[in-house]
Amino acid sequence: MRRIKAKSKRISRPGRFATTKTFSPDAIRTESVLEMDGLGHIETNARYVRIAPQPHRLTFHVTEADGKTRVATYVPDLAVLTVDGNVVVLDFKWSWLRALPEWAEIEPVIRDAYRIDHGAAFTVLTEEHISIEPRRTNVAIMLLHRPPAEDPVAIAAVRGAIERLGLPSTIGAIREVSRLSTDGVSDPAFSALVELAMAGEVGLDMSRVFDDRTKVHAGVFA
Repeated sequence: MRRIKAKSKRISRPGRFATTKTFSPDAIRTESVLEMDGLGHIETNARYVRIAPQPHRLTFHVTEADGKTRVATYVPDLAVLTVDGNVVVLDFKWSWLRALPEWAEIEPVIRDAYRIDHGAAFTVLTEEHISIEPRRTNVAIMLLHRPPAEDPVAIAAVRGAIERLGLPSTIGAIREVSRLSTDGVSDPAFSALVELAMAGEVGLDMSRVFDDRTKVHAGVFA
């Protein structure tokens, strides 16, 4: 619904984010580094099943100070379908922009319009949500190991190790039992775990930076 130009006079950095969760094979056109980082969180979380960038134009009404009503429109950054079948509409916005009076005035109006007219939740995510460590670092690591760099042999070995060990377990224990070693460059056991985590078969503890002690537990689709 909104054309993003290659260059802009605004404080932004247009880019492209490749994803497997859209209904189109095309990469998502992004407007900022914040949006790119936010999409990384959504891409690696199995609870978010499908995403649609800039899916529609919302029409809503704003009451002015003089009591008059004006019609306004808004195009969100993203709509997300969750594993529970709910729709969440997202906007990625720097905290200083979110604090501006003109946005602070209409954000609750937009939220109510989505809830009342569309039965959807509306959420604004800032760097205060997206840049929390160590989750941000872990998300970046997962993106480096995500499909399509599939390794069916490694996935089968990791699934076999999980079956023998049971869950919860750890990355190090699963790597050892799977007999998939790392050469310091590639780590097929961890890459397979990331793929299984993104598919919802397992979950990875995000409360500390990934290492051999990281807990692996059952995923949302286990």
